[in-house]
Amino acid sequence: MAVGTRKSNANVRPGRIVLENSRTRRTRKQIEEDNARANAAAIAEREEQESHNKRIAELEDKIERNEEQVRMHANRPDLHHQPTQGSAEEEEDIPADSDKDSE
Repeated sequence: MAVGTRKSNANVRPGRIVLENSRTRRTRKQIEEDNARANAAAIAEREEQESHNKRIAELEDKIERNEEQVRMHANRPDLHHQPTQGSAEEEEDIPADSDKDSE
C-alpha cells in the first residue's frame, strides 16, 4: 500500500520545501577564504604548467642541438676524426715522455 499525505496535513507547512532546498548564505570570511583557496590553487597550477613548459623547451633545445650536430657531420664526415677501436689501444701502448725517463 502506498504511503501518502493525509488531506488534513497536506497544506500545513507549504513553505518547508522552499526552506529545505534553499542555500544558506556564506559569511564574508567564508567567501574570502574560498577565494584565497581558489587563487592559491590557480597559482600552483600555473607554476606547475610553467615548469612543464620549461622542461619541454629544454628537451626541444637539446633535440635541436643533436640534430644540428648530425647535419654538420652528415655533410662531410671525412673532415671529422672518427676514433677506431684499434687507435685507442695503440695510444695506451705508447708511453708518454719516454725520452725523459731514459735520461
